[in-house]
Amino acid sequence: MGVRAYMLSVLQRQTLMLKAAFTERYPHAWLVWEPGPWKPARSVLESNLEATIQPSQAPTEGQAPGDAICFELKPPASGAALKVGRATTNDVVINDLTASREQFSMQHGQTGWVVAAPQGLLTLDGASVEAPAGPLRSGASLALGGVRLTFLSTADLARRAAAYVAPR
Repeated sequence: MGVRAYMLSVLQRQTLMLKAAFTERYPHAWLVWEPGPWKPARSVLESNLEATIQPSQAPTEGQAPGDAICFELKPPASGAALKVGRATTNDVVINDLTASREQFSMQHGQTGWVVAAPQGLLTLDGASVEAPAGPLRSGASLALGGVRLTFLSTADLARRAAAYVAPR
């Protein structure tokens, strides 16, 4: 299905233009890929077929300060789970070789978003996810490989976007 993704700097401009209407235009929760060291796959084949590397073995190419990538988590109408990982077949693609091809899944239920992952592949607020965990609270921190993600409500994302200042 693929989810829409925006740079935080773009959403900052949207908050300035839309003001209170921002949360009406973007009513869903968000998964924010935080800026940091980055080991990108160089091709679709590398993204889909290359073995996952350990973060400590990854020469980094990205910058630590920078613009976050924000994924809008619109719940699928079918109730299916969103898949998150490095492979281009995922709904949320994390183009980093320290992320597994299929890292974890997210499903929206009556109480909110829940995450599930094979043992040891995901931490939620510093604890390994052993079984489906949730509902996620706004501000929850998810770690996979060398990647850090933050789960935010639309109101919290609007506040963060409005306060964003691009690094120089």
